[in-house]
Amino acid sequence: MKPSPFRRPLQVLAFMRKEAVDVLRQPRLLLTLVIGPFLIMAIFGIGYRETPEKLRTLFVTPAGSPFEKQVDGFADQIDTYVDYKGTTTDAAEARRKLVSGDIDVIVAFPEDPLDTVLGGKRAAVTVTHTRIDPIEQTALNFAAKLAVDQLNGQIIAGVVQGGQGVAQNSAGLFESANSKVDELDAALAAGDNATTTDVLDQLDQLASRLTVSVNASSALTNQLGGDDAANDMRDTLIAPAQEFRSLIDQVRGDPANASSDNVQRMHELLSTIGGNFEEFTTVDSAVLVQPFESEVDLAVPGITNATDWYAPAAVVLMLQQFGVAFGALSFVRERQLGITDVYRVAPVNAPEALIGKYLAYLPIGAVIGALLTGLMVAVLGVPGASSVRDLVIVMALSLFASIGLGFVISLASSTDTQAVQYTMIVLLASLFFSGFFLSLGQLQGAAKAVSWVLPVSYGMELLRDVMLRGAPINTKLALGLTAYGVAAFFLALLGTRRRMGLGRA
Repeated sequence: MKPSPFRRPLQVLAFMRKEAVDVLRQPRLLLTLVIGPFLIMAIFGIGYRETPEKLRTLFVTPAGSPFEKQVDGFADQIDTYVDYKGTTTDAAEARRKLVSGDIDVIVAFPEDPLDTVLGGKRAAVTVTHTRIDPIEQTALNFAAKLAVDQLNGQIIAGVVQGGQGVAQNSAGLFESANSKVDELDAALAAGDNATTTDVLDQLDQLASRLTVSVNASSALTNQLGGDDAANDMRDTLIAPAQEFRSLIDQVRGDPANASSDNVQRMHELLSTIGGNFEEFTTVDSAVLVQPFESEVDLAVPGITNATDWYAPAAVVLMLQQFGVAFGALSFVRERQLGITDVYRVAPVNAPEALIGKYLAYLPIGAVIGALLTGLMVAVLGVPGASSVRDLVIVMALSLFASIGLGFVISLASSTDTQAVQYTMIVLLASLFFSGFFLSLGQLQGAAKAVSWVLPVSYGMELLRDVMLRGAPINTKLALGLTAYGVAAFFLALLGTRRRMGLGRA
């Protein structure tokens, strides 16, 4: 007798109905899968502190060190990130307070930093703490570097300010230089060689001081202004200063042939230098030392809270655990109930059984994902920059791969306890290796390999991209997740055939 053409579709629908009924008979579990993650993210968003906790910081300075008074002066500037606990010269007492938990950080200044620096070495500012969280350690290392850079900037600012003082005093040199040029003109006209030589020596000293100030001003221009500004600086300051020195040497070499044109040219050069000299001497020294400041701008609008980053990850993680948990118990439960023995004698094929199970879990998982995403967007305000189509594709691929992984676990498990243990291992691995807490870029070697064995790694990156950034679906990741799901399907199919004892198609 020829079998009915509806036999296979009916078998698929039968398995689909069976699995769907098994899942829907647990409404509390389904409600937990939706409400649980939402409540966790809501509490996390309410309790998360955007600004870092102030660290109780004690500064240790050598006896008689100038840093003791300087730190007191800087206390207001560091108040945003540091809970200033004063200074001390007793390093042992400071360490005792650190170990006992009275303070969080010790900042110890070096002894004789001047001798160390003059010896050609950098003096170390030591930051000691008890934080063992690797993320906190990274943050402290970064903060320590920024603080030392700030300290270096303040010291250099003092040096530059002193240089500016010299330059500002040099501004008065223009009057003296012009006066000496007039004296030179008079001495040349009178043929007084002794006075001419004496005035030229004084002008030479004044020119040397002007050259130092001009070079200091031009150094900043060369660093920040580019070729055009450097050329302009050369034309308006450096070249006139060099020509002024050259004229002094020229007159010194042959005072008898010196003319009023030489003197007039000296006045013109001094006027040119003086007119372009004021900018450097009036700029704040702190700005000269640190001419740049950072302004961080996120190109993705609307991302303001930590929950915005974690919400898509939580959705994908929950979808994976739904597929893995129910899939992992599917075949184990059937074997414990004796249904597998029925399959061995019934006209049932493995593909129909497996496809029916997929068709049961996919719609239910999709509804859970949609409800969870809707709650996070509507209630928690998580931005949804992607199209509904992209969200559906990402969630469907994540569910497809996760359900396949659950079926593979189920077929490899002998008891439901074993299946649950494997499921928990997958969850634990997902928390550490999926990018939920740490970016995948921070993983390498075996850890990176483990991350790509988990469907959630693909789905999490895809959903964050499309949901938060509004980016198109990453083709490579989507194809990788599809290949993962197909591979899991065929592995599950092989296991299903073996479990049901059916070798026929």
